[in-house]
Formats: sequence, structure tokens, C-alpha cells
Amino acid sequence: MVTFNFPKSFWIIAEQIGLARTVVNKELTIKAPRYDRGEKNQHVDTLGILGELIAMEYLTQKNYEFTAAQLLDYKPSKNADLIIKGKRIDVKTSRKSEYEMLLVNEEAHNKGLNKIDLYLFVYILNESTAEFYSVNYDEVNKWPCKLMKYTNAFYTKIIDL
Repeated sequence: MVTFNFPKSFWIIAEQIGLARTVVNKELTIKAPRYDRGEKNQHVDTLGILGELIAMEYLTQKNYEFTAAQLLDYKPSKNADLIIKGKRIDVKTSRKSEYEMLLVNEEAHNKGLNKIDLYLFVYILNESTAEFYSVNYDEVNKWPCKLMKYTNAFYTKIIDL
């Protein structure tokens, strides 16, 4: 686990790009309602963008060479969010909660077979601090899976990592 302080301005940037992502994905949620989170669409998109921004800032500060996927595109990407030294990384973001769990959508995980090597979890503690946890793709297969609010997800408590 690594703790990292990030600029508070990332929230504003993430909200703007998150809104744009929600607007772009509107047609997708109509065609495939299973992706629709209702009122939470923008929140989910904003958190996702925020996590990617935080991860990129950390890597930049540590002078890691990496390739990043576009934060906004005409349709959702099926590629890794980051590539570092040939490792394909999917960034997952969540906020601190009473559950202190990490989640991976089951369908997305299965689609990631042979496309993702590692998950980088960005666990946001407050408005300017996050923790990072990394888990190999195959390890997630060993986690329990159950129906969460909208979809099946693999899950683990942070304390169990």
C-alpha cells in the first residue's frame, strides 16, 4: 500500500471530464441499460477519471515511463488505462467507506482476460489523499463474487490484501 497526496483541483477537472464522459456514454446506456447507473452515472464517471488522474500524477512524480489511454473518447475503451513496462493496468477507483472494500465488476473482469495484467486500485481517503493497492489479474478470480447494487462484482476487504 502506498499513500499519495494529490491536488484538490483534480476534483474539478474530474467532474468536468466525468460529465463529458457521461454525455458521450448516454447512447450506450440507452442501448445497453445494464450499464446505466441512473443518477450515479456522472458520479461513477467522475471517480473513474479522478483515479486515473491521481495514478498518472503519481507515476509522473516518480518519473515512471507510462502510456495512458485517452480519458475521453467517443465510446468506452476496451484497452488498459495504463501501460508500464509492458504491463497492462486497469485503474479502479473508490472512496473510503465503512465497508473498506475493493470491487471489480465481474463482466468487465472477464472481458479483461488477456487484456489486463494488473489492477491498480485508487482508494480515495479524503479530498487530497489516496491509497494505492495493486492486484494481479488472476488474483481477482480467487475473490468472492456477488450481486452488488447494480451488477455482480468480485470483492475483497482491504485488510485482507
